[in-house]
Amino acid sequence: MDAKIRSSHEWCQYFLANAGALLEIAWEQGAGVTAVELDAIAESVREFQLGENAEGRHFVGSAKAYAARSGDYEYIDAVRLLIGEEQRHARTLAKFLELAGVPVAQRTTADALFRWLRKRAGLEICVSVLLSAEVIAKVYYAALHDATGSPVLRRVCEQILRDEVEHVRFQAQRLALLRAGRPRILVLLGHAAHRAAFAGACLVVWWKHGRAMRAGGFGFRRYWREAWREMRQALVEMDPRRVRPTQNHHRGTETRRMKRAMSAR
Repeated sequence: MDAKIRSSHEWCQYFLANAGALLEIAWEQGAGVTAVELDAIAESVREFQLGENAEGRHFVGSAKAYAARSGDYEYIDAVRLLIGEEQRHARTLAKFLELAGVPVAQRTTADALFRWLRKRAGLEICVSVLLSAEVIAKVYYAALHDATGSPVLRRVCEQILRDEVEHVRFQAQRLALLRAGRPRILVLLGHAAHRAAFAGACLVVWWKHGRAMRAGGFGFRRYWREAWREMRQALVEMDPRRVRPTQNHHRGTETRRMKRAMSAR
């Protein structure tokens, strides 16, 4: 856990630095996946690839409304950079599927429902839903990594797992900020609701992706245990008691200048 909650400016700096420090993936080696492995994971990877490939228009719109209220305009930049990382995940997964001769999915019922829920929520619920997805993704990609001997797919999973650690922290810290100053009872009730929704999401993901996770050595009990271990860590990160009243969470337009400088290189 971070000792302090990062400002939006600090998050922008992190995302920009991370974009220049990605793991090398030996795409020239090909998919390197066996027929047995592919049979176990292909449909699951297709669905996760689709889920990573969101434009995030509603999320950005909610971030803009929040920025107008709070003055934290760099949060919009941070959200866009986060979405960019998720879209990079989608591209790398799509490239693996292409190498394996598997077409990407265009639409699934679970993905459509997830997007429908997000679009009908304000920023806090939207971030809560996304955090749950990021937490479950940490367990899923660990299982997918172990479900194959493909050097390419294993490397893709390693990069995504590195990213997801910070994605969970980013979302959890924003929830802490959004809930700062609320009566403790309301915060605890919010955590209880989040736990209940998370439990339901875990069951749905297992129903859809249990076969792929079992191929990686994650039976239901291990999956459930690991998911809740990750969620407990996130709940600590999102505790609003961690917010310092004097902490500044936004800074001018410096990050925009940094991005323009990087683009000009």
